[in-house]
Amino acid sequence: MKPIDYQSFLLFGDELISQARKLVLSLWEEDRIQADLKVDTTPVSEVDLRCEKFIRSRILERFPDHGVIGEEFGITNQDAEFVWTIDPIDGTQNLINRIPTFATILGLMHRQRPVLGWIDHPVLGESLKGGIGVGTFHNGKRVFLNDNLEGLTSTDIIGTNCPATFEQGDHLDVLWKILKFHPQVRMYYDAYAHSLAVSGSLAVMVEYNAKIWDVSATQALIEGAGGFYRELGRGLDTGSNTLFHVAFGKKTIVELMSKMILED
Repeated sequence: MKPIDYQSFLLFGDELISQARKLVLSLWEEDRIQADLKVDTTPVSEVDLRCEKFIRSRILERFPDHGVIGEEFGITNQDAEFVWTIDPIDGTQNLINRIPTFATILGLMHRQRPVLGWIDHPVLGESLKGGIGVGTFHNGKRVFLNDNLEGLTSTDIIGTNCPATFEQGDHLDVLWKILKFHPQVRMYYDAYAHSLAVSGSLAVMVEYNAKIWDVSATQALIEGAGGFYRELGRGLDTGSNTLFHVAFGKKTIVELMSKMILED
């Protein structure tokens, strides 16, 4: 079997992210972003739609036999050997309120396993890329998630989501477990929290009820940096809309948090 040229895929993804950033920034600088509510009452903006259309079209133009799973325009060829995941704007609520922590997330899966990922914060000028076989990079600098064999220390920070995220599926008990477990817990939202975990600023990030386009890139980036990604369970299973409960970051601390969360 011919080896996979991950480096070529990485360069292609870099080009996509660079062009998507220019598109997003051009709309951001207009200072008028139109947004509507989707059926699930979450917001979608013209930036989400235009960004995903652009990325999706470029992928299928270059790799017509690949699959695509996007937040806004659904599934194309889901059973393909290579499938790209797209969250054009992760943090639309932040975008429309002029909070710059939103990001474009792009992932590549090979036979359903995440292998490459990109998280790009256009306004912040922060970008992560990489994954299996190529390493993970933050603004061009290699990231190594060195394990903390001592476990949690007083200076470590645990990241998690807001209560509303845990309410779906009645998982508020998990949030209270996390808050009681360590004095340094911070609530971050959207891809910004993922970037903090991938770059090592957070010791671990715990997220419940995430979609595949939220987490596939993060898994590749975490593993490419030598960190650990663990699935803690799944919620509603509806194909591309399956909900994932995950913890990721430095290996020992992810294992520690996972044991605490999963124990009765």
